[in-house]
Amino acid sequence: MVPEHAALSRSCVVIGGGLAGLAAACALADRGWRVALLEKGRWLGGRASSFPDPEAGHPVDLGQHIFLRCFTAYLGLLERLGVKGKVSLQPSLRVPLVDAASGKRGVLFAQPWLPPPFHLLAALLAYPHLTPWEKGRAPLPLLHLWGRGRLDGAAPEGVPLDCWLRGLGQTERLVRRLWEPVLLGALNAFPHQVSALMGAFVLRHAFLTDPHAADIGWAAVPLSALLEDAARRYLQMRGGAVHTRCPVVGLRVEGERVEEAVLASGERVRGEVFIAAVPWHTLPSLLPPHWRAHPFFARCGALRGVPILNVHLWYDRAVMREPFLGFLGSPVQWVFNKTALWALPGPGQHLTISISGAEAYVGKPREEVVAAFAREMERLFPRARDARLVHARAVLVRNATFCPAPGTEALRPPPQTPIANLFVAGDWTSTGWPSTMEGAVRSGLLAAEAVGRGGP
Repeated sequence: MVPEHAALSRSCVVIGGGLAGLAAACALADRGWRVALLEKGRWLGGRASSFPDPEAGHPVDLGQHIFLRCFTAYLGLLERLGVKGKVSLQPSLRVPLVDAASGKRGVLFAQPWLPPPFHLLAALLAYPHLTPWEKGRAPLPLLHLWGRGRLDGAAPEGVPLDCWLRGLGQTERLVRRLWEPVLLGALNAFPHQVSALMGAFVLRHAFLTDPHAADIGWAAVPLSALLEDAARRYLQMRGGAVHTRCPVVGLRVEGERVEEAVLASGERVRGEVFIAAVPWHTLPSLLPPHWRAHPFFARCGALRGVPILNVHLWYDRAVMREPFLGFLGSPVQWVFNKTALWALPGPGQHLTISISGAEAYVGKPREEVVAAFAREMERLFPRARDARLVHARAVLVRNATFCPAPGTEALRPPPQTPIANLFVAGDWTSTGWPSTMEGAVRSGLLAAEAVGRGGP
């Protein structure tokens, strides 16, 4: 049951306990607001959470999440919650990529003592997956962005990324073997599906702002263990409350103000301000019909989701040495060694295959998907041929992110809505960032700032 303190003056009800909702709730709690955080699931974190797997004997992440050193808002949230020590960050960028056909391995690395973009020059020259001619063309997009100094006008929002790259001398093969692996994880869609503006944004922030900006980080513990207890303590110490397994099924709106959040249990939670930190495809279902048709909310329905597939494999012995590997020319895009990343005891090994833009796997039987990837792993990792696969499961999140297609920026709403005391947050809102953990946290902070401007 949600306690009555949620209805006090300067109270804010945050609907959704993902990263956006957590960021908004913590920021408002720091400013003296009494926050009630309502999350429908069993755990906080949203898509950046874990679930128990009795056969595995440890929690399993809903999806494989990495971050970059330039994710300053996300790292700031971890620091605010006191859990920054539970993540690992590379001392400098190092991304191993393997040609699945030949087995040849290359590494994209940074020389952090050189200024951008020259810190990547040695890596591009040594990259074995391109011809000498392609290596000469590869730096052109970075040099174009570097020469512009600003992103404004450097890449059009209405043009597909692959077309923009071709206009800068990048061939289809060059894009597939260099830029696609780099951008696919950040955008969760292929270069022909996303806007040039968003692709250029990733290239600029990762490779042109600081030689360490693209250093890769990951949680050294399961994602729920990273945030769950720390977020609860943080809010409770500031007079707030966290309620999980507490789904909101609607908002009662009188005139142009939300009066109550209606729970599935029938309870009603009152507040002065409401933040809906929910997915774009969930938001309309919370609103009365006449508000759903309002242009502000209706345009959210034009956003398109993209799925992510994670295939978890548990072997009876180690089959992979590296913390993570990317592959070219294979349905396996990335493999993460969770045993190494989490320092799990052996002799077995837990590997996670992460597939972005996973539309091809929607509707396929999970057993079929697991079997296909297990066979591919035997092709890619000789040790897997002698190992026994003791447990496996596939997890497909259908609307894992929104697709940043050309024209999408006009559909992403600001935090303030036409309903005076209703604000929205989520990585799909107008943050300027793609659908990442950084974008989610930034959206929550923007919503908190908007509440502060409109509050008493």
